[in-house]
Amino acid sequence: MAFPGAFLDELTVKTDMIALVSQYTQPVRRGSRWFARCPFHSEKTPSFTVTPESGLFYCFGCQAGGGPIQFIMRAENLEFSDAVRYLAGRLGLAVPEDSGDLGLRVKRERLIEVNRLAARWFYERLGSEEGRLCAEYMRSRGMKPDMARRFGLGYAPDRWDGLLTAMAAAGVSADEMSVAGLVSRNQRGGLYDAFRDRLVFPIFDLRGQVVAFSGRALGDGMPKYKNSAESPVYQKRGLLYGAHIARKSEQPYWILAEGNVDVFMLHQAGFDNAVATCGTALTDTQARLAARHVKELTIAYDADAAGQNATQKAVTVLEAAGVRVRILHMRGAKDPDDFIRAYGPEGFAKLINDSQNHIEYRLSLLEARYPANSDAEKMEYLREATRLLAELPTRGEREIYSARVADTLGIDSKAVSKDVEAAGRKRGKAAEKAFEAQVIRPETRDRVTARKAAEEQALALLLRLPELETSLTAEDFETEEHRLLFENRFSPLSGETAALCAGLLTRYEEMPNALNALADCEKRIKNPRAKYANY
Repeated sequence: MAFPGAFLDELTVKTDMIALVSQYTQPVRRGSRWFARCPFHSEKTPSFTVTPESGLFYCFGCQAGGGPIQFIMRAENLEFSDAVRYLAGRLGLAVPEDSGDLGLRVKRERLIEVNRLAARWFYERLGSEEGRLCAEYMRSRGMKPDMARRFGLGYAPDRWDGLLTAMAAAGVSADEMSVAGLVSRNQRGGLYDAFRDRLVFPIFDLRGQVVAFSGRALGDGMPKYKNSAESPVYQKRGLLYGAHIARKSEQPYWILAEGNVDVFMLHQAGFDNAVATCGTALTDTQARLAARHVKELTIAYDADAAGQNATQKAVTVLEAAGVRVRILHMRGAKDPDDFIRAYGPEGFAKLINDSQNHIEYRLSLLEARYPANSDAEKMEYLREATRLLAELPTRGEREIYSARVADTLGIDSKAVSKDVEAAGRKRGKAAEKAFEAQVIRPETRDRVTARKAAEEQALALLLRLPELETSLTAEDFETEEHRLLFENRFSPLSGETAALCAGLLTRYEEMPNALNALADCEKRIKNPRAKYANY
């Protein structure tokens, strides 16, 4: 949508970037800028910067950048117009509308309605004669009707055009069904139902609206799960299945499972704080979604090797989002569904009480991998455990777990603590070098040419001081992105242009003699071989 420039300027000026960013990460002031771990990718060394005076952010690690609108677009996985509304709502500003944006909203609302109609049809089929075998399958799995109603479960009949015909009769067009991912096309261009002979799980957004579907095969059909394709109302990396219920739970933490059935069975057993990813590994966006609702999350992934690997990756993503992590160690069962069947809800509750934090979990995996039956195994265990403990933020934590490692190996805990502290110092020096390479001396990292550096510096000066007069024209800039930024420097910026602007203003600080610096940049751009001074 083409929001008025004056409105976007007001929105940007009135937004407190530090307060906004602090909802997702913890910025610390260093000089005129604020630094933090980037909320958009996992990192140990802070490379995310905020310049509150200009209302801009920039990450030297992933090159994300821009103003408050671009930040919220990434943080909340929103479209531009939705991000504007989000920020306006925080400030109490009325949002000007236009017909183009209204049309987009109508299309999204229509897509939600199409999904609602499809969910209703699937639900009705489950209670019909053709859904009898699916209902029997659910009974065999211990899935109760009242919980099935709560989750809106349904059945997709073993027909090629059952849903297609019913939706057409309800006035839904083929194009609408295709955008919603409810139908597919064969090689001849004909349409057929995307979900057939499957137990259907509607996927809800946080507002409880149906945005997609996941269908589980009843027998040995492949794939075991079939999920809706992404659409204007469904981006799987930004949703957690069951979160629309879990966010209302009285429990102060969430349980993260691997699949829809696990979430269903956990809720049925009384754990209404269970969620799952939608057919993907845990993403940064999903971790931030969890962080907005809870401070702690318990991972209940499958106990096999794949589940252990997924757990390790999820821990890293969740820690980067500021979520405390605990991990279930399921023995005698493959997944939460199997465990509850074997030991009941009481057994699972005890499992949660006995859950390990991520350090305990990782140490237990190391102990299983290196059982200390030989000196070689002891050395390997000590080496990896030392590297792990060096990541802990406080000396007290490092000493506590060093004592555990020492006890496992039967050696002096002081010796382990000494090794851990040495590894921590080495890690700290490496982090300082990485920070210097990324933030303090970015030009060394990027190996920019003198011409490119001149263009960037000139743009930074003109963006920071728009009143400066210049002899440069758009044609003087070599790269298309620089030409575009020069031409639009007086307009509200968006997308990649905003990120480039933020990066330039972050790299090139204010200069005491801006006029001379700009003149020097003009010379270097128009005559790259000319000598110049450093301002």
